[in-house]
Amino acid sequence: MRRKLSILSGVTWVAVTILGVQHAVAQEYYTYPTPPPQNQPYQPPPKEPEPKEKVSAHRGFQGGFNIGVPIWLNTDTSIVRPGADLHFFGGYDMGYVMFGIDLGAMWTPIDGNNIPDLPLGASPGRYPVTRLYAAPEVRVQVPNKSLVLPYVAMTFDINWWHFRQTGTACNFWYCVQVNVFDFTPGFTAKAGIAFRVRQGAHIDLGVKYSFSGPGNFFQRSEQWLTPYLGFFFR
Repeated sequence: MRRKLSILSGVTWVAVTILGVQHAVAQEYYTYPTPPPQNQPYQPPPKEPEPKEKVSAHRGFQGGFNIGVPIWLNTDTSIVRPGADLHFFGGYDMGYVMFGIDLGAMWTPIDGNNIPDLPLGASPGRYPVTRLYAAPEVRVQVPNKSLVLPYVAMTFDINWWHFRQTGTACNFWYCVQVNVFDFTPGFTAKAGIAFRVRQGAHIDLGVKYSFSGPGNFFQRSEQWLTPYLGFFFR
């Protein structure tokens, strides 16, 4: 009995010794957390960078209208007066480029009283030259995150002109007098800046140069400048 107690106490002492050694080794290799230094301002962790917005990814309809003042070049400005141009356009906006259709009407007053060498007593008065036009348009623009959208555009114009020309159109029952419009081809180049006033809405400011070749209305080429102001939506 005494021998068994001696063996049990020996085993217990060995086990306690082993546990003590393991605890000492663990204490030697354990690293305690270092407290932050005193009086150091708090620095939040850096934020992850936000993904860059692709401003050129816009797809959708673009349309608008503007009002301009056509000023003819190489003409007598006392006879050919500045007029008015009403212009509508719409197309598909692809970000950096827009393909669309233009429709418009233009009126240029002609002051006949200033025509030289008029017969004595003649007073033609003032009468407008009317232009109706349609044109495909290609617009190149620079989309960005600012409030300003610059652009340039080109159109190929189909023009119909009228100035006091009339004709007679008849059917089976009666005849009527109608205005006659004559055709000329042309093109327009324009440059402008659009200022965003709210999401999708812009104030449009620019100038366009137009050229009309000779045709049924003009015997020579004509050209004019049109500063304009309007609105468009994209």
